[in-house]
Amino acid sequence: MSWKQITLDVPDDLKDAIVGELSGNGAAGVWEDDQAAPGKSRLIAYFDRTVDLDHICSELTSLFNRVQCPPPVISSGNVDDRDWTEEWKKSYTSFPIGDDFFITPSWSDSTCPDDRLRIQIDPGQAFGTGTHETTQLTMQALERWVEPDHVIVDLGTGSGILAIASRLLGAREVLACDIDPVAAHVAYANIERNSEREVWTFCGSIDAVRTGSVDLLLCNLTEDLIIELFPELHRALRPRGLAIFSGILTEQREEVFDVMAGFDYAVHEQMMRGEWLTLVAQKPAGVHGA
Repeated sequence: MSWKQITLDVPDDLKDAIVGELSGNGAAGVWEDDQAAPGKSRLIAYFDRTVDLDHICSELTSLFNRVQCPPPVISSGNVDDRDWTEEWKKSYTSFPIGDDFFITPSWSDSTCPDDRLRIQIDPGQAFGTGTHETTQLTMQALERWVEPDHVIVDLGTGSGILAIASRLLGAREVLACDIDPVAAHVAYANIERNSEREVWTFCGSIDAVRTGSVDLLLCNLTEDLIIELFPELHRALRPRGLAIFSGILTEQREEVFDVMAGFDYAVHEQMMRGEWLTLVAQKPAGVHGA
């Protein structure tokens, strides 16, 4: 079997939007090469042979025009099939994240620096390698706001990386959930791999969490999901409970703020990286879930 391939160099601040566009148009995988010029990322996307590459290139050009950025040169071709898992593993190496952690692939024997805590991850087919800006921002916020007595829910846990970090930072109890059974399985395996106790994994969502039981809620999702789930998030948080909302594009800030204002939430911190925004918000005192 062969695959269709397109290659393009994009500005770093548009990289995630382009990856999203490629994924939305059926990319089987998107790789990042380090051969681009400074300030740019080279993306290589692979598609099934039946895909219409001309349509995809047209969609990408329209996206660049909307943000008033000159469209890049897009090259295309065909490549033979290969062991994509092994190819991906070659590009996923150990790296520091936040102030406290060092991520190592489960198959790596990399040495962890003495001043950091090791998290061994095999992302499998789940989101959460730790390289995405939204995960990095959530991790930084978590490091600053977690307390030893906290009960934490990591909603949409993916690989489980944030749930593991929560426990290593001293949280009393952590619930890691995902509606994707594959992700829940991957998270469970990674939690076991890191020998973490008091971290519980289940396949499901926030509606399975007891009312007023959560001290800190991790929501590295998307803006539309945060807005859709907000009444349930509000119900699950205890009065004065905290929520870290991530996966929000900076241009979506006002929509999320409007929803939080409707529930009288106070915003304590705003963090940005590239086009992504992460918020730390607090439920008002004396307000129990609906």
